[in-house]
Amino acid sequence: MSTYGKRLLQERLRLHLTQKQLAAAGGVGRHAQSLYERDMSLPRAPYLAAITLVGVDVLYILTGRHAAPHRTPPGNGLLSER
Repeated sequence: MSTYGKRLLQERLRLHLTQKQLAAAGGVGRHAQSLYERDMSLPRAPYLAAITLVGVDVLYILTGRHAAPHRTPPGNGLLSER
């Protein structure tokens, strides 16, 4: 069974970030980041909100399901349709 800590680690590795880099993005120290990844502490909402800015899929961390990629509805793209 996958835990939030393992999923957080997977996301950090997917983004090629160190613990120190992701911790800084989330406004916490590297030690806190390590505790989160080892399921020894729960991250708070401000941390989760902040790490979305570097591309972390927080829905995946919390639920184990990836967020659907954003898709532009037909006719709303940058290129005109002919």
